[in-house]
Amino acid sequence: MKKMMMTLSLLTSLLLAGMAQATLVTQWKFDQSSTWNSATFSAGGGSTLQNASVISWGGTLDFHNNTGNGTSSRSGLEITNGNILGGTVVTNGSAAVTNTITHYNNTLSGAYATLTNAVLDTLLTLTPDLPNPGAALPPDLISFAIHFKETPNQANCGFITTSLCDDIFVIDSGALNNSFVYDGFTYYVSAFETTNKLQPLPAATCAVAGAAAGCLGFQTEEGKFTPAIFAFVITSTPVQIPEPGLLALIGIGLLGLFLSRKQSS
Repeated sequence: MKKMMMTLSLLTSLLLAGMAQATLVTQWKFDQSSTWNSATFSAGGGSTLQNASVISWGGTLDFHNNTGNGTSSRSGLEITNGNILGGTVVTNGSAAVTNTITHYNNTLSGAYATLTNAVLDTLLTLTPDLPNPGAALPPDLISFAIHFKETPNQANCGFITTSLCDDIFVIDSGALNNSFVYDGFTYYVSAFETTNKLQPLPAATCAVAGAAAGCLGFQTEEGKFTPAIFAFVITSTPVQIPEPGLLALIGIGLLGLFLSRKQSS
């Protein structure tokens, strides 16, 4: 009997120890990188460039400078804060701001080659940090297709526009509440654009950009620039976000569409 009681006591201790280990992760470390994987341009003159953080096209000047001279000016898409190592995000807490994509729309010669499509790659790794540090979850690569239209500056644009034909940026959209299980708990990862720059565009605007109806993106007025700032949250219950924030949610470079495929560690 004494031996049986010792065995039961040991089993109980092991069970309680196992239960004690199943603790909600309150803080995560994250590594995230967002890079331009590729870019496609129309036929034409000028010069084109694509590297990890910048896609640009047009004349010889820096695309950050707007001179109004179509021969020398240059337009571009730039990723800033594209690499964040050792960032932290609190479960059910504030959003973690990650990268910004800015479109610089400068006047260009109609003879120049312009951007038509691009691919954005994002890699995200989450690591349990508090209260019990753990091993990093396997990272995963997510690719997003970009449709872009450098519009001619003419009276008839074929879509609703603020300037004399805004340029159009469209990005594949993701979803709310991408879920994963870690140590017996379900977590939800949701990404969003913090300034509501990304919005559902009218069907005519999507068509001009070569995208399907209901596309998500923004328009940039001629001679101006448009920054879109991205962030994500981790929650222990599904997120409810009212319009228009819900419509602007995307999983860019940020986020864990892969998480729905991960199992508890």
